[in-house]
Amino acid sequence: MDKSHFNTFIFSNANKIYYYVFCILKNSDQTIQIVEKTFEECWNKRKELSHSDLTPVFKIARDLAKNEVHGKTVSTGNHNHNAEVNPVLVHFCKLLEELAPIQAEILCLRSLSRMSIDEISKIVGLGLNNVQSMLAEARKLVRAKVDPKGILKEFSCYELLTKYYAGNTSVEEEEQLRLYVSRMDLSEIPETDRELFLMFLKIGNSEIPITGSDNLRDKIKEIQTTKFQRVMAKIKKQSK
Repeated sequence: MDKSHFNTFIFSNANKIYYYVFCILKNSDQTIQIVEKTFEECWNKRKELSHSDLTPVFKIARDLAKNEVHGKTVSTGNHNHNAEVNPVLVHFCKLLEELAPIQAEILCLRSLSRMSIDEISKIVGLGLNNVQSMLAEARKLVRAKVDPKGILKEFSCYELLTKYYAGNTSVEEEEQLRLYVSRMDLSEIPETDRELFLMFLKIGNSEIPITGSDNLRDKIKEIQTTKFQRVMAKIKKQSK
């Protein structure tokens, strides 16, 4: 993958990587640091990457984020760390707090990063059936948290919702649901499900915080500058 393809590939998917890492760390500053490291590692391995396959990129991001969690205390409570973060994303992460970490990861990869079951399976290292089962359970738990008094069989009024909560919908079918929620008459969809899908839409249409985005662009320039160029720039600066 050459420089041009790499930049297009990375920046067109930066939001997806950011959402996923943020769901693990719950801290925007640390998330940006991990995404920067992901970019750097991907650049070093660019000859091995395909511009049509995000799986290895997410595996790199996952390993780095997990090492961050295990290696040091991840700050989740400081408001200043998340001041610029889309509040809908912060709210989504709060809904995941009572889920097992692997369930939260799977739901984030599917709902926010829109990865297929097969891709998620490769990223988290679990079988397809396990991923599908955990996805279905996570969706039901989050729905119940949004509406603790709701009855889960409510969603049978809309055919795709039944499949959705069983973990059986394809990425394409879930896109249909997103479009339906965003554009169509919602009278036949329960209020809880409307709230959930509108939340996913608001997150999916949001950008990385401006400061973080600027840092990522600077990081790309840095890792793509040769050692010789860096030395010459340093000499030039010192000579002034």
